Amino acid sequence: MSELRRRGPYARTRERRATIAQATLALVVEHGHRSVTTLGVAKRAGISEAGLLYHFPSKEALLVAALALFDEQEMSLLGPGESVAAAPGLAADGVRRTNIVHLYASLLGEASNPEHPAHDYFKERWRLSRAQLARDISLMQEAGEVGPAVDAERAAGLVIAAWDGLQSHWLVDPSFDIGAQLEAVIDAVLLRAPDRRRDGAR
Repeated sequence: MSELRRRGPYARTRERRATIAQATLALVVEHGHRSVTTLGVAKRAGISEAGLLYHFPSKEALLVAALALFDEQEMSLLGPGESVAAAPGLAADGVRRTNIVHLYASLLGEASNPEHPAHDYFKERWRLSRAQLARDISLMQEAGEVGPAVDAERAAGLVIAAWDGLQSHWLVDPSFDIGAQLEAVIDAVLLRAPDRRRDGAR
């Protein structure tokens, strides 16, 4: 009996969905999200288009799955307490991945529609991001790197809002250093002097 058969249909479904998401992400990175088609993803994933549409009923659902996979891969590289210090570098790296940042901006623009698959994705993404940043800010407070006057939950929300806003501005006018700008925002939100911005992270 094969390994997949022993693990049952749910495992096979998860693996098939992961394969499709990976194929979609690869095509986005290579060609941009506007060039992605369900047929092209199906060929890349080695399945029929009908099989793909069974798991993801639209191109929009495919693109959300690809972005979610990218986020998962990025976040898996961070250990406990690292998200604040890593944020400026992630912002700078993110805009260098031009096709990914364009996908993010496009889906974000559609997410205000509750019927769009990006709507729930962004709500959950922001919830998880706020929780991770707030947790790491609290760890920094315990280590004496951030003062007790900072509200960790509120600070986390402000950092995320600034990150999205700076990224939107960069897409229109990429003449500024997004990493440096986000780092300045983080310093201001955490009420710390610039020379303390990465104390304890080295």
